[in-house]
Formats: sequence, C-alpha cells, structure tokens
Amino acid sequence: YDYKAKNNEENAYKALIHSYNLSKKGYFIGILTLPLNKEKIIKKINSKFIGQTEIYQKLDNKKYPNMLFIKNNLIFATLTTHIRLKDITKHLSSKKYIYNKIFHINKTLINDFGIKNPKIIIAGINPHAGENNCIGNEETIFLKPVIKKLIENNINIYGPYSGDSVLTKKNMKNYNCFIFNYHDQALIPFKMISNNTGINYTSGLSIIRVAPDHGTAYDIVGKKIGNIKGLINCVNLIKKIYKNRKKIANS
Repeated sequence: YDYKAKNNEENAYKALIHSYNLSKKGYFIGILTLPLNKEKIIKKINSKFIGQTEIYQKLDNKKYPNMLFIKNNLIFATLTTHIRLKDITKHLSSKKYIYNKIFHINKTLINDFGIKNPKIIIAGINPHAGENNCIGNEETIFLKPVIKKLIENNINIYGPYSGDSVLTKKNMKNYNCFIFNYHDQALIPFKMISNNTGINYTSGLSIIRVAPDHGTAYDIVGKKIGNIKGLINCVNLIKKIYKNRKKIANS
C-alpha cells in the first residue's frame, strides 16, 4: 500500500460519502473509518473540511450529533468538535445548543449502550470551573442553568466540576459518561487512558459510524509495530450498538 499515492486523499474523501450512502441503504450494519490526513484534504479537496464527524453529520442532516470516546465502560463526550480554541465560548453561549447536545448524549447512553438510568458528570469550561466566578463566569451563565433544566427533565447529571478533578478513580466507577467542553479537554486524558485502543463514535446519527482514536501514523507504516486492538474494539462496538438498536426497534 502506497500511502503517498497521488489520489489517496481524493479517494478516501469520496469513500466517506459512498460509505454513508451504502450504509443508509442497509448494505452494512455500520461504518468503521480510518484516520485521514486533514491538512491534505483541506488543501487539495475541500477547504471547509474539519473532520469526518462533521461530514457524517452533514450527510445525515443532524443538528446535534456528538463525538463520543469509548474505552471499555468508560465513555467521554465533547460538547464541541474540531473548532479553534478561541471559538469555544462562542459555541457554548447558546443554552439551547448545550441542552440539546447533552439531551442527545443521554439518549445515546440509553438506546445505543443499554444504560437504563445514565449517570453523567460534566467538567467546567474554566480552570477550577471558574472558582465561583473568580476565573471566568461561563459556568454560571451557560452551564448551570442548562444543568438545572436537564435535572428538572429527569436527566441524571452532576457538575460542573473542575476539569482537572473529574477523572478520579471513584468517579470513573460511579459515572457512566464524562462530558467535556472541547476537544483537547477530553482527548488528552482519554488517549492516556486508552493507549491508542479507544473508539471514536459519532452518536446521534441514523447510521452507526466509529473510528479508532489514533491518527494516520505515517511514521510507522511498514514497520509492523501498529496496534490493531482499536480496530477490533470498533468492530465489536458496531455489533453492540446495532444489537441494541435492533432490540428497541423490535420492542
């Protein structure tokens, strides 16, 4: 396999669209995508491309899908996807946006993962969750009112807590899902825990799409040192979600 071939990125990009169309027609129970070189796709094919998650979101015409990361029984979710750090608070300034994102995360935990009464914990946006508005007030303005409304609607959510202290051993045993506000807030601890064997799941779509949580790894091509556990875990998760969805459809 020549990963430097001229049309690689173009073919890979087209494959995303083709895979969605075939899966939508019922040819597959799910889609397992591999990492793409975002830079080359942005420069050569689509200047607005920011990630596969967003491609499938657009194809499926869904407003509030979520980017979930799974390692065994540990589930992370992010309220935003591949956006610039400076744009995070802009995205999170909409209470409707936050509410719907978390509402659909909870729905996914019930329907796709078979968790009857999910217990969710959410991290703050600022250091120390704003330290009672001393280091930012986004938690008070944006997160807390939404969390209150979610609780009133019987969603079992706690927080916001300081992002550097939500992942205690006790919490990892007691909560089904950890919600973070932006990409690296979730991915840095997740990749340390998963050690390149975790799963990226685009939830809230009509089709099932998963991917391993590692990058293109061009630097180890041909060296026979790659780890396929992430791919195996992806296949198993597709089967699990498909089975759970089928059970609901037949009930």
